[in-house]
Amino acid sequence: MLAKTFSVRAEASLCVAAPSVTCNRLVRPILRRSAPALASSCAPRSRTFLRTRQVCSARTVVTYATATQELEPHLQKIKEQGFQLKEFDPDEVKQAVVQLEAAMGEGCKATEMELKWFARDRSLDIESAKEKLNQYLDWRAEGFSGLTAEDPAVASEIALGKAYLLATPDVLGRPVVVVKAPLQITATRDLEATKKLCVWLMDSALDQLEGTPHESILCIFDLRGFGTKNADIAFLKFFIDVMFKYYPKRIANVLLVEPPFVFKPVWVVIKPLLGRYSSLVRFSKTQELKEYIGQENL
Repeated sequence: MLAKTFSVRAEASLCVAAPSVTCNRLVRPILRRSAPALASSCAPRSRTFLRTRQVCSARTVVTYATATQELEPHLQKIKEQGFQLKEFDPDEVKQAVVQLEAAMGEGCKATEMELKWFARDRSLDIESAKEKLNQYLDWRAEGFSGLTAEDPAVASEIALGKAYLLATPDVLGRPVVVVKAPLQITATRDLEATKKLCVWLMDSALDQLEGTPHESILCIFDLRGFGTKNADIAFLKFFIDVMFKYYPKRIANVLLVEPPFVFKPVWVVIKPLLGRYSSLVRFSKTQELKEYIGQENL
């Protein structure tokens, strides 16, 4: 997204200094890899093609390539900030999945993806993975399985606009869940309904990961307008369980946007519950969000 924005800006500021035909030939291979449509416009079609078009395309590509290179360190930094599962040899993972499924016994309700994820989360320790997977399956059986947007509890929470899945992914291509904290009124909320909304959003976000190289999501808590009436400690404890017990390492980062002073006592309570993983939580200004989700999503 950001690279595209840079490209558009480049087109708006062209012809500051016209590059040579040699420059055009040098950038054409880059263009074929990163922007085939522009490459076709850059290639000569006849001796009478407009030189201005050639100059325009060349400068766009140079700026596009430069912008993309400049973004790489930024994207890598964001990736390293978050949770990432340790990589293992694919054959070792397959063997661990077979062993874990056998250890779970007949009638195991875990999917292959769940078996694989919990095996990797526990560093291929079968007994540890079995214990955590059983805990997860028991929790699912408590009413957190097969939730849809039509479920009455989920639908009622969706209607309130408390949380939603961002229409576009973050700058790394990961799904983004946004929580509007001031809309959660502790005194009047239905805690079970809020929990189900959370689970439905997590499952929906994970569905978007299918077919992508990504394995985790970004979660943003919008705390602008947050007050003491929104300090729902019971739900936050549930959310921490979601992070660690039920969706381990699925949430790469949690961004807390513009937390007011009254949020400080809440953070004092929940930070110890996060332990060493509290480093994954980042306090952010509104404008700083563009580093994660792009200017157009602010």
